[in-house]
Amino acid sequence: MTRRQLAIVPLALALAACSAVPASPGGSPSVAPSAATPAQVPVPAGRVLFMRNGTDGVEHYFTIKTDGTDEIALFDAEGCSCARWSADGSLVLTLAATDHGTYSFKTIRPDGTDAVVVPNPIETLNLAPGASSADGRLIAFNGWDETDPANTGLWVASPDLTDLRMVMPLQEGMLTVEPFGVTPDGSQIVFFADTGPQGETSHAGDVYVVNADGTSLRQLNPAGTKTGFIGPAVLSLSPDGRQAAFGLGDAVWVVDLAGGEARPITYQAGFVWAVTWSPSGDWIAYTRQHAGTSVIGLVRPDGTDDHEITANDATDEAAMPMWSPEGTHLLVRRGGGEDGDLWIVDLEGTWVGQVTHEPSDYSLFSWAP
Repeated sequence: MTRRQLAIVPLALALAACSAVPASPGGSPSVAPSAATPAQVPVPAGRVLFMRNGTDGVEHYFTIKTDGTDEIALFDAEGCSCARWSADGSLVLTLAATDHGTYSFKTIRPDGTDAVVVPNPIETLNLAPGASSADGRLIAFNGWDETDPANTGLWVASPDLTDLRMVMPLQEGMLTVEPFGVTPDGSQIVFFADTGPQGETSHAGDVYVVNADGTSLRQLNPAGTKTGFIGPAVLSLSPDGRQAAFGLGDAVWVVDLAGGEARPITYQAGFVWAVTWSPSGDWIAYTRQHAGTSVIGLVRPDGTDDHEITANDATDEAAMPMWSPEGTHLLVRRGGGEDGDLWIVDLEGTWVGQVTHEPSDYSLFSWAP
């Protein structure tokens, strides 16, 4: 799984990278009060997919209800960090070993049943699922081929892989690619390209948009800059597919896919390392590392109403926001290092419920669509 591992880095490296990035000037953020205990309000119904790291280095994948009940073990893996929801939330998408000594696309139901490794028409090609279109008809893959390196790059296909086709091979300077969004009409893909270490950031690189037929490749981050992929999404597509948001240095940036320069929309001090657009398109949630802790912020896509919703306190550290399907709540890791658990917080900064009760680093999780 060499190519896939190139795109993954432990959170400890992320925090080291954060501390190495100089802060930019800016006003003091507004901080909504954070409740010490969950509020007495209903927890939004739903199901969560997450990975819990074992002390043996094995990744253990589960689903669980948002009220913390019905935890179901799905599978174990090593060096993977490779599970996500299908567009409709009916399946978990991951990868598994084939009879040919490669890794291919695998689907499994949220209750752990009906695991299927989808036959790959190219036996030497490894495929790790990335983003999918909103209707689920098209999935973008990170593909790598150790037998025929010319096959390594960005791929797309329908879920049954019958129309598997390469979008583009790795370009000069790219080590691997990680898809983060497919536009609703399936015509464009946004992705991160790892170009290698920069300073203390092990996986630095650039963000791009490309047409699904491989034409019109365009770098979205400004020339001469590098962003870092440290596990959670550093790049997010707007629900209408017209814009992308990404973290770069101490700011959230937004760019129109049709053209034009990217522009920063936040100006607070601290390293931005996770960005995600709300399902409604009204907000962008992000994680910023500053003053020794990670906090969750919200900002409008036009840069207005930028504020923190979790406190800048080491005992209440929160990171990696993932939206509820309705866009009314966020699933976050609360607590630092290996002492965190998954919690639900509303957009006012009130903790409304604890999802997991077994401390871990929880470096991968998401709320079912």
